[in-house]
Amino acid sequence: MSDDFVVWDIDSILKSYADIPEWEISVNRKLEGLFMFLEVKGLLKCRVSDGRGVIVKRAIRLSELTDEGKGMACGPKNPIHRWLASKGSLKNPPDMKMLEKALSEVRR
Repeated sequence: MSDDFVVWDIDSILKSYADIPEWEISVNRKLEGLFMFLEVKGLLKCRVSDGRGVIVKRAIRLSELTDEGKGMACGPKNPIHRWLASKGSLKNPPDMKMLEKALSEVRR
C-alpha cells in the first residue's frame, strides 16, 4: 500500500449522496469550504482553486498537505474530522471557527 493516498475526493464522496440532492449540496459546500480553508491558510502544497474561489482540484492526496496540514488532518482525534461532523460545517457558509482555533494550536 502506498503512503500517498487520497485523503478527500469531493466527487467520490458526493456519489454517496446522489439520491438526496439537499444533502449532496450541503456536503459539497462543506468540502469545498474545507478545501478553500486549507489553501488560504497555507496547509496545502498545491492550489485547489482558480483564484476566483471556484474549486477546480477536487481531490487532495496526503503528499499535497504541508506538515501543519497533516497535523490538522491525521490521527484519531484530528480537528478536521471533528469539524466535518460538527453543526458548524453544515452552515451556509460553513463556520470555520473550530478549524481556526485548532490551527492556532498547531502553529504554537
